[in-house]
Amino acid sequence: MKTEIHPKSHPVVFIDDTSGAEFIAMSTLTSEETKKINGVDHYIIKVETSSATHPFYTGTQKSANKGNQVAKYLEKVKKAQAANKTTKQPEKNEGEKNEEQAKDKSTKKTS
Repeated sequence: MKTEIHPKSHPVVFIDDTSGAEFIAMSTLTSEETKKINGVDHYIIKVETSSATHPFYTGTQKSANKGNQVAKYLEKVKKAQAANKTTKQPEKNEGEKNEEQAKDKSTKKTS
């Protein structure tokens, strides 16, 4: 194995912001904050969701919805749909325009 091509790994503690659960691991991530655990300095990495709070693992639908993002998105979708309904009809494509012109010419010749 080649030396000095692999990133350095450090002891870290991942802390879930929602529940406060801590997970100790090795990682290449670092941070300014450290915490001493069993006499060893660990970098603190904060995460929004972990196995302690994710609905798949907990079986609940508890979520840390920041600013009601889903409701905001649905409101934007409704506004966009309303705006599309009020716009004028789409223009005809070239093929339809040519057909109408041909009909007009044929009616003019026969009259």
